[in-house]
Amino acid sequence: MDISVNTKKMAVIGDPIAHSLSPFLHNNVIDENGFDALYMPFLVKPQELKEFCSAAKTLGFSGFNATMPHKQALLDIVDELDPEAEAYGAVNTVKIHADGRLTGYNTDVRGLLMALKGQGVQLEGARVMVIGAGGVAGAFVKGCGGEKVAKVTVLNRTYEKAAQLCDGLSYGEAMELSADNLAGVADEADIIVNCTSLGMAETGSDFDDISFLDKTNALLCDLIYNPWETKFLAYGRRRGLKTINGMDMLIYQGLIAFEIFMDVNLDYKKEHDRLLPLCRDRLFGK
Repeated sequence: MDISVNTKKMAVIGDPIAHSLSPFLHNNVIDENGFDALYMPFLVKPQELKEFCSAAKTLGFSGFNATMPHKQALLDIVDELDPEAEAYGAVNTVKIHADGRLTGYNTDVRGLLMALKGQGVQLEGARVMVIGAGGVAGAFVKGCGGEKVAKVTVLNRTYEKAAQLCDGLSYGEAMELSADNLAGVADEADIIVNCTSLGMAETGSDFDDISFLDKTNALLCDLIYNPWETKFLAYGRRRGLKTINGMDMLIYQGLIAFEIFMDVNLDYKKEHDRLLPLCRDRLFGK
């Protein structure tokens, strides 16, 4: 590709960052649509975050995505917050304006909601079970309020974190992550979302017992996409349950961020359907 002073520069930052699929995804969209742009990964340690933001402005970047551990720290660095980022308490997308202002966005929740709706999931009136109380879980639970869900139950090993996440939410309930609670909530749930790292490749951790899915008829969503099918999803599939991994969310949140950086409109379905098999091949080979 030809790179000039007019080439729009975008990035993803994190620590670690080598595993990120975002450069592949964004550069594929760039190539497919003929945009004059480039998307690069940067290893940025927590103590280097402010310096990177300053450098990105100086170098004329259009914006950057942020993964762990920067999503909360950026709240205090950007000049302004999009209402979603402010409400969810996390920034994963930063737009750099021509005058140097930094605007923080959160595309994770919209990406996850689009992934669920793309599978025909009816969120209004749904009973949602969330396993884990980390950053994405917290943003998703708050985002569910706008979808008029009936109830969201958050189960976490540390009950206090789940309770803090649900504080002030009329539709939210916190529970300790125990075998009895998992089974009881799962039996009544319409949607179950695993927001933990249990089952993720190379973590060495997984669910000890997935029999809590034995009586549920819920759709299962796992935010993990490597492996493509976790033990959690495989168990549900064998029971005849509908399942969805984290790749749809990754693609949709990335497409939303791309629009923010580039000031363009994309055909989400077309790009998703094209990117899904490409990302899978990128991860696991053809």
